[in-house]
Amino acid sequence: MAELTPMKRQYYEIKQRNPDCLLFFRLGDFYEMFDDDARLAARELDLTLTTRDRNVEDPAERTPMCGVPYHSAEAYIGRLIAKGYKVAICEQLEDPALAKGLVDRDVIRIITPGTVTESSMLEENKSNYLCAVYLSGQSGGTAFCDLSTGEFCAANYPADAVSHILNELGRFTPREAVCADAAAENDDIRTFLTKRLGSLVEAGGDRFEYMAAAARVCEQFGVQSTDELGLGEAPAAVCAAGALLAYLHETQKCDLGHIRRLELLGDDHYMELDYTTRRNLELTENLRSGEKRGSLLWVLDKTKTPMGGRLLRAWVERPLLSPVQIRRRLGAVEELVGDNVLRGELIRCLREIGDMQRLVSRAVYGSANGRDLHALALCCAQLPNLTALLKDVHSAALRDIAQMDTLADLCARIDRAICDEPPFSVREGGILRTGYS
Repeated sequence: MAELTPMKRQYYEIKQRNPDCLLFFRLGDFYEMFDDDARLAARELDLTLTTRDRNVEDPAERTPMCGVPYHSAEAYIGRLIAKGYKVAICEQLEDPALAKGLVDRDVIRIITPGTVTESSMLEENKSNYLCAVYLSGQSGGTAFCDLSTGEFCAANYPADAVSHILNELGRFTPREAVCADAAAENDDIRTFLTKRLGSLVEAGGDRFEYMAAAARVCEQFGVQSTDELGLGEAPAAVCAAGALLAYLHETQKCDLGHIRRLELLGDDHYMELDYTTRRNLELTENLRSGEKRGSLLWVLDKTKTPMGGRLLRAWVERPLLSPVQIRRRLGAVEELVGDNVLRGELIRCLREIGDMQRLVSRAVYGSANGRDLHALALCCAQLPNLTALLKDVHSAALRDIAQMDTLADLCARIDRAICDEPPFSVREGGILRTGYS
């Protein structure tokens, strides 16, 4: 076998560190794949296998390869993620024109089914959950995160954990699960995740160790003790939340500052429904085809924003138990039903607001382009109109909305910096206004 070139040696070293991923290795204007990755990608993406070793006489000794243009890679990555694969993005970390010798490269992000943030790979009105599952004897815990919005919640089960875990999994339907050893070895949990939900299952390993998990949770949410988050008597929830954060940091390799709030799910918050009951009630999908059409959500969903669509879905999937919270929500509904003028004005305003949650997440990630920032400014520009419409309402829930920050400073800053029609790619230039420093 011929001696490896420095570039191939670099590729194999990086691939060895990410053996369970398809490695998108940046070479110039392309992401290239080699060997087994190339064969798999060629089969799944209908690409043509090529080789650079045409001077090698024996075809069996040639290195198969295939590639995709970096500017259109998102579509190919989306197809692989939809099939349940993980993709490691290996970028050039220095300018090739200035590099001395081999260009330094490394993985900057691992994209998995549960860590997608790109809008082209997500359903607009449906959350995309990643979860962690911890099990120890009869006790256990779960944690769920939608990375595209920053939503994060955890639950603790001191007894009969498996049945509670299955019900929560059925409620959130995660696309990917990080499981502690005992959870991964539990036939009910593993079968439910892989067969019923079609989730990708990852081994959690030592990510679930309590002290390390507690430290990660405290650091992420800016507290000194888990007691401040209501997790003092919920060790299993701490293990699950900490493991989930560890997996996110390992795969995303960037700031997760948009994950700022942890919601502790308790028995007194939401009605717990098992998977069979949920399906038979046809809450979010019909029993025959699994589509939204014909379900309760299909009848109710007249929302005007992607955020509203996801919120309504969460409300339907998680019925409230607290009479106080139920009355609070119904009070807002009653006021809007009884005021046709106000409701009509709110609908008109909401139609102009895009998916602020996911736009903000992409901005925090550093993956937002000029159009994303421009869209975010347009959303912010509608917030003063929204709060003005709600200034005289009586419902407590609506009054809370009326008091929200209208983000005028953020809107002004983006308007000063970003031109009215920015290009799609940040590499094209022309995003900033003339004269902006």
